[in-house]
Amino acid sequence: MIENLPDGIGTPSDFEYEWEDVSFHSRVWETGPDPDGAYKVDLTVKTIRGEKLTDLEALHDFLVEYEEKEPGSWQLTPVKVGGYDGLFSGDEVFYFIAPGVAAEVTIDHDRFTDEDVLDTAAGFHPESTT
Repeated sequence: MIENLPDGIGTPSDFEYEWEDVSFHSRVWETGPDPDGAYKVDLTVKTIRGEKLTDLEALHDFLVEYEEKEPGSWQLTPVKVGGYDGLFSGDEVFYFIAPGVAAEVTIDHDRFTDEDVLDTAAGFHPESTT
C-alpha cells in the first residue's frame, strides 16, 4: 500500500524481476511523452525480497552491487522511515523491514524534494507474502 504520493506524478506501471536470487516488485510513475516522444520517470517504489537481506547492512551491500556503486562513494545518511532503519541519499531512500524484506523509493530530484521522497517512503507499506 502507498499512502503518500507527491502531486504532479504521471501514470503508474508495475514490473516484477529478479537479480541474484532477490526479487523486485516495482511500481514506476512516468510523465510524457514530451515533444520528442520521451517519457520521464517521476517516482519508483520497490519491494525487495530475498534471503540475503538479513539486515540494513546486508541490504546496503546488495544495493551497492545491484546499482553498480563504487564501494565507499555512496553518500548515505541514516534515517528512520516509519519505524524502520534506512539510508537516504537525496533522490533515494531504502530501508530494512524484516529479514528477507526491504523497500526502496527513488524520485526525480529535478522535480521533487527530499521531503517528497521521505514522505512517500513513510507511507509505503509492502504487502506481506503470508
